[in-house]
Amino acid sequence: MTKYLSSLFLFISVVFFAQNQLKVISKTDKKPVHNASVYCDDALLGKTDFNGNLSFKTKCKKVEILASNFQDVMADVKPSMEVSMQSLSEKMGNIDKIVIQDKSDPRALRILDEVNKRAKENSPKSLDSYNFKSYSKFSIDVDKDSVDTYKNFLAVRKDSLSKVNKKDLKQTEKEKKDSLIGEDLIQATTESQLFLWEKATEYKYSKSFGEKTNIIDNRMSGFKNPIYEALAINISNLDRTPRQLRPENRKLFNFYLSDTLQLDGRKTFVIKFKEITDKKKQNPRKFNGKIYIDSETYALKKFESQSKKQNEGDIVSVWKPIDGKWFLDYENIKVKMGSQSFETSKKDSLKPGEKSKYNKKNFGNYLYVKNRFFGFEINKEQKASDFKGYSLEMKNSDGSLLSQYRTDSLTARESATYTKIDSFVEKHDFEKKLNTLTQLLRGNLRYKFIDFDLTKFFSYDKYQGLRLGAGIKLNEKFNKTFSPDGYFGYGFKDHTWKYGLGLDVKLSDKRTSIFRIDYVDDVFAAGRFSNHMWDMMMKFSDINLDLHNSTFYKNQKWGASFLYDISNSLSVKIAVNKEKQQALFDYQYKNMGNSFNNTSATLSLKFSPNDKNIMTPSGKFTYEKGYPQIFMNYEKGFETLGGDLDYHRVDALIIHQFRSKLGYTNVKLFGGFSSGNAPIWKNFEIAGQTDADRDNWTSSITTPSNLGFATMPSGTFFTDKFAAFKISQSLPFRFKTFGSRYSSIELEYQAAIGNMKNRQDHQFQFQVLDHYYQEAGVIWNRFLGRNFGVGFSYRLGYYQTSEFKDNFAVKFRFNLLN
Repeated sequence: MTKYLSSLFLFISVVFFAQNQLKVISKTDKKPVHNASVYCDDALLGKTDFNGNLSFKTKCKKVEILASNFQDVMADVKPSMEVSMQSLSEKMGNIDKIVIQDKSDPRALRILDEVNKRAKENSPKSLDSYNFKSYSKFSIDVDKDSVDTYKNFLAVRKDSLSKVNKKDLKQTEKEKKDSLIGEDLIQATTESQLFLWEKATEYKYSKSFGEKTNIIDNRMSGFKNPIYEALAINISNLDRTPRQLRPENRKLFNFYLSDTLQLDGRKTFVIKFKEITDKKKQNPRKFNGKIYIDSETYALKKFESQSKKQNEGDIVSVWKPIDGKWFLDYENIKVKMGSQSFETSKKDSLKPGEKSKYNKKNFGNYLYVKNRFFGFEINKEQKASDFKGYSLEMKNSDGSLLSQYRTDSLTARESATYTKIDSFVEKHDFEKKLNTLTQLLRGNLRYKFIDFDLTKFFSYDKYQGLRLGAGIKLNEKFNKTFSPDGYFGYGFKDHTWKYGLGLDVKLSDKRTSIFRIDYVDDVFAAGRFSNHMWDMMMKFSDINLDLHNSTFYKNQKWGASFLYDISNSLSVKIAVNKEKQQALFDYQYKNMGNSFNNTSATLSLKFSPNDKNIMTPSGKFTYEKGYPQIFMNYEKGFETLGGDLDYHRVDALIIHQFRSKLGYTNVKLFGGFSSGNAPIWKNFEIAGQTDADRDNWTSSITTPSNLGFATMPSGTFFTDKFAAFKISQSLPFRFKTFGSRYSSIELEYQAAIGNMKNRQDHQFQFQVLDHYYQEAGVIWNRFLGRNFGVGFSYRLGYYQTSEFKDNFAVKFRFNLLN
């Protein structure tokens, strides 16, 4: 028994004495200070007891001690500590109580409201025109203060590894390969950084001609060819409001007006802010940054932000006034990007059967961004020719012009990065691997000269059941002019193969100019709204639109088309088709049966005045999607060349998104008109998304789509003319539940109305949407902090029934990219 008690006391002693012991006393009268809060960065370690004592564990080297009516104290962490705190005056104590209250200062909020109100007035874009240039340097390296320590550690480690008998190491071939790659990178970074990218840029703006960005020159370590998709990356507050100042994030931070001072000869408000996490455990003195506001113009003058954890990163952006407008002057950014961990020695204290453990040495890796802006020219006359082409263009990419724009010379370590990392990337062929990742932004999975279409792998609808397949396209690595493509799919319910073949002929390297011929033998949902000019992400959103739809027709099509970008904002496509179409549901049109030959021509337009694009070897890439977006299609059927049909079909879609005090608002206006001699699929189905036969709970499950109605039965409502709108409102607040992701709430409302002139010509079971169809819904995005959203919609108005299940639908939204 004594033996067991001795062991127990020994265990308690080890645990107890492993903690740090703190005693806090008043410097004036030496009395204990009770209820003093002790913080490591922004985390509460505990509060002192009535005797001023606290035991705690921490990895921090310093702790901050706060107590009411005492000055804050920073203290070095030791096993045993005694800290004296200086008493404040009554006046200072009252100020202290105001500053640390856990809600925003109303004065600070009023100033920030004025900043947002005057943002357009203070913006350079309120001028008639401007030009300026910038030099940017992006680098990844260990902490600059740790470079010498890092180099010495690697030298010692290399010497130790040379003495290890490699025969004793048991590794698979893959492990050996990964190990060699890792060692090559480590040795490369002894004298160089992990990554370096320099970029010189020219920015042009004109109220008459818009915006233009020219990459004067750039060089990226490791890559011979430019990464076009990366050229548009904007790690900067240029033309961007810091997220802390945006109205929709107002509830995520507390703001305090802390000072008024003279900065550059101008009276300036200083507002401190802190992110709200756990109010009970947050250090009330631990602010996340400062916002400097010019008191005369209420323009953002300087912005400083630090991460919640020490040494995790920070950003400083500074603006300066030119002709009464505020231009970004310079920025310095530091962000932690993981760390390198090295095993140093084996741990001795292991339990029986436990695998070997090692002590480790860690070095943090950081992204450093330096942006400098200069050469400002205000209201200079601009030439229309300078704004032709796409929003972003690259003039040079070999780095030969960068020395003219560097604001300081490269260090020896930076210069070595180009040679060391270039050799490393070339040796291990990482350029091809990165190219594969950039293609995912376009909805493609790239392998060498083949691009796989992600939308062709699988889908589900009520006619085909589960459909599996693949789509491939030979990219510019196969041939810069000719790009063949094809796809196939098999439906496990209709037991039928579908396929398509095509060939794109690229006619220009500077803009989209593509002639295409194709053949398709496939099935399609009847009456679907045109999506000819939609981008890949919009099409991807509709991949489950026909989950409960069985109203399909077969189409064998021979076609030719020409796609051309008239400007950065306007794209046009002309197509001619020869088709053989047949209904795959119980349908007759007039006395013509259910199978038709069709000869048609289609004109499609897309106008997106605020999109920002760049031309790449893979084609146009939209790096910033702007609003409004306008789509229009006109299709004409001809009774020539064997055609049976004579009709006109027009549809249009307008999408606009804007931000207000209510949050983000997204509005979609769409409609169509069809006339003449045409079967039902050349008219319009108002896209329903639930099962017409609601015999089980899965019948009401839907996924969000571009234009679909969640509560409407699929394949039920058809019109030859209709008008509809859909409005969604993201509420101006975000909140946390579980994990680190923020959730948000989105409200939706949509309605449609239409008619059909000659309903009797279409002999099958359907309804005409001749009254307003309405539904409202709500979506909880990132439900419980997860990568999906959950919502529901409910039918209102004329088409509402007495059965709850008929009016109700559940939505699941998957956030694949975040």
